[in-house]
Amino acid sequence: MSAPDAVLHETSPGTTPPDAAGPVPHLRRPRPRTLGAAAAVLAALAVGHVVVTAFPVDDRVEAPFVRSTTVGQPVDLRYARLTAAEPAGSTVLDQRLGPGGGTLLVTSGVWLTVPLTIEAVGQPRALAFAELLGGDGRTYTVFTSGRSSFLPGTAQPGIPRYATVSVEVPVEAVPGAHLRVGLDLEDQRLDDVADIDLGLTRADAEAWAADDTPVVAVLSSDEPWQGS
Repeated sequence: MSAPDAVLHETSPGTTPPDAAGPVPHLRRPRPRTLGAAAAVLAALAVGHVVVTAFPVDDRVEAPFVRSTTVGQPVDLRYARLTAAEPAGSTVLDQRLGPGGGTLLVTSGVWLTVPLTIEAVGQPRALAFAELLGGDGRTYTVFTSGRSSFLPGTAQPGIPRYATVSVEVPVEAVPGAHLRVGLDLEDQRLDDVADIDLGLTRADAEAWAADDTPVVAVLSSDEPWQGS
């Protein structure tokens, strides 16, 4: 019999026939420079993670610029010069919109009042933020109306504006208290905030807690007003 028409391929023992084998892939070894760059990127990411985890970066970047002062010493803010006068306190507050009669408010704690002089810088300013950092470690928000209030109105450049911060606090919050005042009621990030050490002692707190003589708080005025 004659051999088949198909052509037979001779192969050596242990080899794969050409028809059964696919293309052989060519593997490139990574260059040393590439490996070094990848390692550097991984190291940088690791270090960055450690830094972000260890430090509150966002809080630091967005924190307000706190300008410290004391009673009677002006503090220059971006938007105003602010001066706090001597604080007063009692168990009764006489809250007035101006000279004349007011509303009497009574507390089982202490009414703390701080007169402020506001001198606007550059343009009319309406300060709205105030809070008391109590000596008891708590923060007492002062609203623009209500039992605790700060409502100075708009200060015009060149015309001092007079207002009073009044806040109702427990007796133990008075010693060592600081008053903070700023422009924006809702957001103080990246802006100046005055921090006023009120210089108050335990003796002040005890005296005010035993006093029912009304302390007067004039909410706002363009004229300095003295009264009792």
